[in-house]
Amino acid sequence: MPYPELPRPDVPASIAVVRDFVNTTEMETGGDDLTTPTELARYLLAEGLLATTTRATARELALARDLRAGLRAALEDNHDGRRSVLPDLEAALGSLDVRLTWTEDGASLTPTRAGVRGALARIGIAAHQAAVDGLWWRLKICSSDECAWAFYDHSKNRSRQWCEFGCGNRMKTRAYRARQKAAAPA
Repeated sequence: MPYPELPRPDVPASIAVVRDFVNTTEMETGGDDLTTPTELARYLLAEGLLATTTRATARELALARDLRAGLRAALEDNHDGRRSVLPDLEAALGSLDVRLTWTEDGASLTPTRAGVRGALARIGIAAHQAAVDGLWWRLKICSSDECAWAFYDHSKNRSRQWCEFGCGNRMKTRAYRARQKAAAPA
């Protein structure tokens, strides 16, 4: 992660799982934390989505990258206030094996596989839980084209456009300077 962690209010666990997964790619520099199956397995283990060290396959890496791209597109929709059907996300989620179970606490979704596919299913389940909890619409992509970082909108009316890393200030300063330059006598 290229940015320092800043103090901020708590982020619900389901949101943090999805946000952190989407942020494994950095749009500004093209950096990617998931370029090999080994990196994918390490990431999932470090995030607590895998219980033990497991090898990932090239096919699982492709699925993870498709899932991440689909979730990013969904977050871009959240930012723009759209609610569109995303076939790529639907295809990635559709290839994850989950089961609906009933417990003393009620219905829940659980992965039916262990390993990397099970860990990826946990990410999909986290996105589902965020939607069930009414929090999904608060997970957005920063408006700064230089950043495009996934963030949780803590604002009361869900109107934030920029992440916590000063992007809003930079964008407002640039707009101010452009207005000043345009208004300056020649």
